[in-house]
Amino acid sequence: LMPDCHKDVVWPESKQIRLIDSLFRNFYIPPIVFAVQPDEDGELVRICVDGKQRLTSIQKFFDGQVCHSDPVTGKNWYYTSPENLKSNRLEVPDYWKRVFAQKQIICAEYRNLTPAMEREIFQRVQLGMALTAAEKLQAISSPWGSWISQLQTKWVVPETGLGGVLDWDIKRGRDFQNLASMIYICDNLPGHTVPTPQKLEPWLDNHKPPPQSFKEQIEDVLTEMWYIASTPSLSYCFQKPKSRVAPVEFVFIGVLLFLMRHASHEERANQIFDLRKFVRDRFPDIRNNGKVVRALWEFLDRTLEDPGRPSKSNAVPRTRGRAASGSKKRKQDNGSDDDDSDEYAAYRQSRGTQKARRGRR
Repeated sequence: LMPDCHKDVVWPESKQIRLIDSLFRNFYIPPIVFAVQPDEDGELVRICVDGKQRLTSIQKFFDGQVCHSDPVTGKNWYYTSPENLKSNRLEVPDYWKRVFAQKQIICAEYRNLTPAMEREIFQRVQLGMALTAAEKLQAISSPWGSWISQLQTKWVVPETGLGGVLDWDIKRGRDFQNLASMIYICDNLPGHTVPTPQKLEPWLDNHKPPPQSFKEQIEDVLTEMWYIASTPSLSYCFQKPKSRVAPVEFVFIGVLLFLMRHASHEERANQIFDLRKFVRDRFPDIRNNGKVVRALWEFLDRTLEDPGRPSKSNAVPRTRGRAASGSKKRKQDNGSDDDDSDEYAAYRQSRGTQKARRGRR
């Protein structure tokens, strides 16, 4: 039930209850769509392409988490109840349990689908609650989209990953969108880009795979972010001035770490704190809009000019003073970082040529 392109369980309980009532009263239920694939042992696995909300609602009814609300009496009936609740709520009679368990739903199965074909079917047959902009981005099938999905699975999904050590919104594909936004900005440096869904969609749809050197640099960024967030002596930068990390903060923290790859852990933690203090002092509502993004670029430009300069935020003492290497040397180091390999330099040059050609057209 959890392919990469799917949204989370988003149906409210009222909608789940109405589905159970429709099944009891033999109303039409749209077909469930599966992609059938063999696993490593040759066993067939059915991946739900469309119908996750319906299947989840039915399972929750079987588990006693959702009730059947009688439309005549208004009483709530549960398929099963734990021992401590049996005296407090009504349980569906055995006869009606058997009737419900024997209900059938039409299913459609597709075999031998590629990941691209699976995502295409998902986009075309999507029913129920509309996809968010983040979920639409997550459904794009491309080398870049697949790579970012792998990063999401590796760095965000595990309980010990960024989804657990940071207080931020990862529902309904927002973690994928945040990762994509951060990587989009890094890929378009030194330009000062604004990562809107309208810009991310064509960028994600690029069928030329990301260079290995760039992938390694992004892995380093996420490794460093996780290390700082999970290290008690450094994690203050994610706890103050406010523990909840806004999406645009996450994005530009990643860009900051990308641009300060040769700084120490302490220096980067200090700058993360300064970035969050800077933007929160200036804006009461931190959103991914033009004003906030321009302010964050202003902070990054100032920081890279003089990475050791203290900011006006003094709530947390710095663990180190100014970097031993001067601002001029730091600027040279950052400049060389953008060309860490001939492969990536050639790739960026080809991308720039393509953009120029499109502009002339």
